[in-house]
Amino acid sequence: MHHSLRISLAIAAAGIILGSAGGCGKEQKKEVAERETRVTLQPLQKRIFQRRIPVQGTVWPVEYATISAKISGTLELLKVDEGDVRKKGDLLFGIDRQILKNQVTLREDEIKVKQAELESAKIALESAKILEEKATIDYKRSLTLWSSKATSQSELETYETNYKKAETDVNNAKAAIVNAEAQLKQAEGNLIIARKNLDDSVVYAPFDCVVTDKYVEENEYVSTGQNILKLENQQKLEVICYISAVYYDLVKAGSTPVHFALDGVDKGKGVVTYKAPSIDPESRTFKFKVLVPPGISLVSGTLCDLNIILEEKEAYGLPTDALLLRANDRYIAYAIDPEKRAKSFDVVRGIVDGAYCEIVNAQELLNERFVVTGQTFVNNGSLLRAVDEK
Repeated sequence: MHHSLRISLAIAAAGIILGSAGGCGKEQKKEVAERETRVTLQPLQKRIFQRRIPVQGTVWPVEYATISAKISGTLELLKVDEGDVRKKGDLLFGIDRQILKNQVTLREDEIKVKQAELESAKIALESAKILEEKATIDYKRSLTLWSSKATSQSELETYETNYKKAETDVNNAKAAIVNAEAQLKQAEGNLIIARKNLDDSVVYAPFDCVVTDKYVEENEYVSTGQNILKLENQQKLEVICYISAVYYDLVKAGSTPVHFALDGVDKGKGVVTYKAPSIDPESRTFKFKVLVPPGISLVSGTLCDLNIILEEKEAYGLPTDALLLRANDRYIAYAIDPEKRAKSFDVVRGIVDGAYCEIVNAQELLNERFVVTGQTFVNNGSLLRAVDEK
């Protein structure tokens, strides 16, 4: 009885094993489906590419000045304070006006005296010439009489002495005129200086400005050359930058465009207005300036971001991420063939402008649709499924 039961169980187990083996064979005959890579496709895009160099510069006013005292004296008048806005020609300060006015009056009176002395010298010359003329006539008559023995040697000598004295008096009168003219000229020069000092005692705004610093207070004594005020025209600003000398020939004053950026946002366009005529030999950099266009609010002394546009052109390109780097600095991009499989193409990179890259050899690739997302999971021959296609 027990023996028969063992035989039955063995037969049942063998049947189960045979049944299982038969099922596995059928499944192995089924084909495994090929995996598709989901990608996004895009043809070459025509767009404007710009070769940019990001730099930072310092904002400075185009017009600025530190106003100092041109003469020494008490600062009698100071009409401005820090932060005050003034127009060109507005009064800023004045120094010792009354004393300087008195000096001008004194120099004017001095000129009148010198003019009178010159006139007196001229009159004296005329008198000396008259006396010289009479002495000359008397001497010549006496010389004639002496020749005919009609007068004595003593009388001749007297007339000769008078003649020589009259000649000397004329020369002295002429010298007196020269001296008077020189003194008059000197007095006129002193008047010019006095008037200039009076003019320099009052200072006006040389341009539209705001007062950024005040170094002295009213009624203080100031010396010639001492700083009084610092002025800036904050309505006309420029950005001063320094960049590598390798770009020197590419930057052109008056033509190279520049984009202003604040917090990464493009704020307007400008143009390089100045390029240094030489390169600094120590830093190997050069200076250039860009006027801040209207509408951009900046404060002098702050840093400003700029993008220098060294090159701009219309060309075909792809998203930069679509290009994959391979050995020997070679780049490829995957396209889809008629069988919906991946095919790689060598691409030559040009200008990289933000998220897009120029494709230099675009003409031979215009009929292709390239993989722009999912490319990192693609190999040559991979089965592709475009997510933007039904």
